[in-house]
Amino acid sequence: MTKVFVTAEEAEKLIPRRRRIHTFIRIFGWMGASVERDKLLEAFQAAKNVEVSQDAACFDHYLAVKIDGMVTYVETNLKALTKLGLLPPQRKTV
Repeated sequence: MTKVFVTAEEAEKLIPRRRRIHTFIRIFGWMGASVERDKLLEAFQAAKNVEVSQDAACFDHYLAVKIDGMVTYVETNLKALTKLGLLPPQRKTV
């Protein structure tokens, strides 16, 4: 399967417009936490490219970026993902 990446600027447009954004990491299972928007934006800029991943898609967390050395799956705005043509066809926005 081919990996899809977006720029840091595109990734910023794909997350909800809140101060705190929900994320997941996977360590023997899923562990969730909220992260400050500014910290996410810094991680996006440091990474340059952010992966659009299917690993946590069941939780609507399509963006994957390393934060503190861990791949972190970030809550994603499905309507914005659809506008960029990146939402898988089997998924529907409500």
